Amino acid sequence: MSASDDLPTDAVLRRHAITERNRLLGLPPTDAVLKRHYAQWQAAQAARASQPAAPTAAPARAAAPAVAARAAPAPVRPAPAPVAAAPAASGGGGLLGWLKRLFGG
Repeated sequence: MSASDDLPTDAVLRRHAITERNRLLGLPPTDAVLKRHYAQWQAAQAARASQPAAPTAAPARAAAPAVAARAAPAPVRPAPAPVAAAPAASGGGGLLGWLKRLFGG
C-alpha cells in the first residue's frame, strides 16, 4: 500500500491533502502558484534577516506623552434619536399593495 492510496480521489481535495502533507513534512509546495508564493515568502524572510535589528527599548521620555494621551477620556456622543415607524399605506403591504399604490388603486 503506497502513500498515494491514502489521498482523496477528488482533484481539489487531493491537491489540498498533498499540500498539507508537504507542509507538515517541511517540504516546499508542488503547485505552481504556491511555489511562487513560497519563493516570495522566502525572499521576504531573507530580506528581513539581512536588515539591521530595530532598537527594542524606546526612550523613557517618549513613553510619557503616549500614556497621557491614552488617559484622556473620549468625548461622549449623545444616543441617536429613535427612528419613527413609517405610516402604514392604505393599499396594504407586499406585492399587491405595491401594485395598488403604483397604479393609484
